This record gives sequence, structure tokens and C-alpha cells, in this order.
Amino acid sequence: MSRFRHTILITLIVALTSLSAFPAAMNESVTLRLVAYIPERTSFSVVADEFHVNSNANNFTYSVHHEELTRTLVVVAR
Repeated sequence: MSRFRHTILITLIVALTSLSAFPAAMNESVTLRLVAYIPERTSFSVVADEFHVNSNANNFTYSVHHEELTRTLVVVAR
């Protein structure tokens, strides 16, 4: 089973368990706080001579430097 499916399954089990554990409070509002780790994913690509960055991480900065026919992508980790 993939990690994503496993996480979703555990989340549903916890949610259903918490609802069945408090049946008397069904008419009251309940706050359920879920904490999960979302892995960082970053991809760099070049399309039509332009750099594209797709990321859910915020632990780096990047810049593109143009010099005549050369483009340089600079990535700096924080």
C-alpha cells in the first residue's frame, strides 16, 4: 500500500473512531485537528527556454541570470 493511501486510511479511521467515541455530542460542534507530514517536492524544468520551478517547499530561494546566450539557474538553500 502506498504511503499516501496509508495516511488517508489512518486519517479516516481516526475520524470515524472519534465520531463513534462521542455519540452523545453529535449535535454539538467538534474540532478535529489532524497533523501530518507533507514531503517536500521540487521540480525544475525548462520549457521554451524558460526555467519553471514547481515546489511546495519554502526552504530555498532561486534566481535566473541571463548573459547573452547563457541562462544560469542559481538555487540557494536556507
